[in-house]
Amino acid sequence: MENIKDSLLLGDGVNITGNISVEGAVHVHGNVNGQITAHEIYIGETGKVNGEINVIFADIKGEVTNSIQVKDTLIIRSTGRISGTTSYQSLEIEHGGIVEGKIEKNNAPLMPAIEQLDTIDPII
Repeated sequence: MENIKDSLLLGDGVNITGNISVEGAVHVHGNVNGQITAHEIYIGETGKVNGEINVIFADIKGEVTNSIQVKDTLIIRSTGRISGTTSYQSLEIEHGGIVEGKIEKNNAPLMPAIEQLDTIDPII
């Protein structure tokens, strides 16, 4: 972990029931039953989340059940598994990663200025 300010580390064997709200990153190696709101979430191979996740970036090596809404990039590693509703802007799934349920791509661009480049006529 580079920057641990405003971050939460939930170790293997630790169980939490309730809602978590962190401005920085949440690292889950234990079990969470509840809602997680953060900038980033990293779920390790032993990590399990049963509830709603709302983040900008997610890196999943463990299990997510219920729903995950990622405003930017969602990475599902080879050991990762998501069951439920998945929403993302950019998606990467390694061979072996599993996604089951409803999958939605966010249509709202993060950088609207880039979208405007498509409307500029090319110079010929």
